Amino acid sequence: MSEVLLQATRLSVDLAGRTVLDGVAFTVAAGEVIAVVGTNGAGKTTLLRACAGLLPEATGELTTSGLDPRETAPQSLADRRAYAPQHPTCAWDFTVAELGTLSSAPTDFTRWLERFGLRELADRRLSALSGGERKLAHLCLTFSALGDAYGKGLLLDEPTTALDLCRAELVARAIRASAQAGAAVLVATHDLAWARTADRVIVLSEGRVVSVGPPSAALTAELVRETWGVA
Repeated sequence: MSEVLLQATRLSVDLAGRTVLDGVAFTVAAGEVIAVVGTNGAGKTTLLRACAGLLPEATGELTTSGLDPRETAPQSLADRRAYAPQHPTCAWDFTVAELGTLSSAPTDFTRWLERFGLRELADRRLSALSGGERKLAHLCLTFSALGDAYGKGLLLDEPTTALDLCRAELVARAIRASAQAGAAVLVATHDLAWARTADRVIVLSEGRVVSVGPPSAALTAELVRETWGVA
């Protein structure tokens, strides 16, 4: 049985007086890709941020690659997990190549540019890129920071949003390759078609887990109708 690298029990988060996560429990083992789905405001982003160590106010039990992310020094945590937010930003208008200097592995960043078809944009500034191109550039930063994926957590929030079909497929392949290399991968997504390719699916509704399991069992027609209000 593969080692569990991401785990939560009774995980709860209150933000601005509202309960965003309420008693969430889940596990992600090395080699697994888990999709987190739900309507807007269901708590998907909050769940990933908690696992990334960005919400010290989260309560309950939580471990990321064997560490409690709420109590771990940022550098130690960075060695154990990589996180990509839904809307990545940069305080400076770097060129794409300069963005790579923020990575712990700049050479790997260049390789990811090649892999995602961005090499020809290396000298272009972030402000001159399309939304999808900026998203990909930051994903290059995330994947290069992950490095050797074995025993680490990969946390991705809407990684294929704004991407064309070709590049979305490239990212999907990179996600699967990271799991095959030994990472535990947790992906928040609105794309139910992609979620059906994951190993397991966690369905959140109003901050609670309402379904979890293989896609065929977790995403039944009845549950989709009850959660999203559509057939």
